[in-house]
Amino acid sequence: MKLIVVSNRLPISVKRNEKGFEYFHSSGGLVTGLQSIKDKINFSWFGNISSKGLTESEEEQIRNECKEKFNSFPVFIDSKLNHDSYNGFCNAILWPMLHHFTDDVNQTNYNYEAYITYNSQFCDRLVEIAEEGDIIWVHDYHLMALPKLLRERLGDKVKIMFFLHTPFPTEVALNTLKCRKFILNSLNMCDLVSFHSYEYVLNYIQCCVDNKIEEPKKIDAVPIGIDPTIFTDCLKKSETQEKIEYYLHKFKDKRIILGVDRTDYIKGIPQRMIAFKNFLNKYEKYRDNTVLIQIAVPSRMEVKEYQAYVSYTNEIVSEVNSTIGNVEDTKIYLLNKSVDFTTLCALYYVSDVLLITSLRDGMNLVAMEYIACQEENKGVIVLSELTGVSTTLPGSISVNSWTIEEITDGLYKALEVSSEEREIRFRTNFDNLYKFTSYEWAENNLDKLCEDWREKLNTEE
Repeated sequence: MKLIVVSNRLPISVKRNEKGFEYFHSSGGLVTGLQSIKDKINFSWFGNISSKGLTESEEEQIRNECKEKFNSFPVFIDSKLNHDSYNGFCNAILWPMLHHFTDDVNQTNYNYEAYITYNSQFCDRLVEIAEEGDIIWVHDYHLMALPKLLRERLGDKVKIMFFLHTPFPTEVALNTLKCRKFILNSLNMCDLVSFHSYEYVLNYIQCCVDNKIEEPKKIDAVPIGIDPTIFTDCLKKSETQEKIEYYLHKFKDKRIILGVDRTDYIKGIPQRMIAFKNFLNKYEKYRDNTVLIQIAVPSRMEVKEYQAYVSYTNEIVSEVNSTIGNVEDTKIYLLNKSVDFTTLCALYYVSDVLLITSLRDGMNLVAMEYIACQEENKGVIVLSELTGVSTTLPGSISVNSWTIEEITDGLYKALEVSSEEREIRFRTNFDNLYKFTSYEWAENNLDKLCEDWREKLNTEE
């Protein structure tokens, strides 16, 4: 028996060099979730790598090197097919629908056939390596057609798991999807379907009932977590400590509110900026001693709607800084780029409040990362109730991120909280952080699938 993890992309990027190719590890929620289990659970990773400009012999070289160095199996997808499936169907149709942004579903660009072909090419490669008794763990909305295709080719020879990292919507949103019955039928061919929260489980069951489709064999909520030690270890590094000292000096006598997000409309970044502006106007005692640092990691910037979203956010920031701040006193520090890991951990450490205003979010691991870096300072999270992580971190100050006034008052409450309440809120979140680690998440999913996976996958006790 072997465990095969299947995702849209391998957590590896490839670049040419003088000697051939060099490989770099990528980041992301799924990568973070599986990072800590690779030494405890024997698994291989299966996913897409760009084949643009590669010859067949070069593809074969990369295939062999990925297998040897990383126990990974690349799928080489034609660039047009990749674009049509990823941008034309996954991001234009599935992503907004899953997050209840049904007005943003681009039905005129309905590349369903490309999506099926994309999933079929994954299936072809998986069939080549799958053996009797293997567990195939499929991840996320890019590959929701894959379980059906695999079952038709492999029958009951393998066990199939599926984990959705986004929310699963209500039947009202799902009914905007023409191929909803195919997707539901495909997922129901899994031996286990799991989600981040019971809200998503109940939505899924109701959608099956409404579409007269039987439920899968097993369905459950298994919230993903992180490996906190990655962050606590980083805080001990001299490089991180130097950055902490720098930020503490730069923002001396300031209260720091932090936001860390991809530039995606589900993250509610404009709402956050408007709420912060209202906060400064409403609570004048904080006007001169509070700053907002926003890390906005570029995402899908080739899409016009995302470009417009970033431009709108920039306009709000400029307006706040020009009307409330001054040359000596910037109110919002906006970084439209990613930051290195030591900088991220340093910012987590020095911030008094983490502000998450997602309009809908499958989980949001940033909240957990912040808690991991705050054992000394006991920082407070103002957290959208529309995130999956809101049930995992109940010590946070919960707000409805569609309501600007709630965010505004949530910020005030976070900065006014007593040291005793701050301790209680933090300890509640911190305890849950270690109950829902990435290893427990993977282990719990496998436990729900079968009882004997430990001995068969050669795991450490």
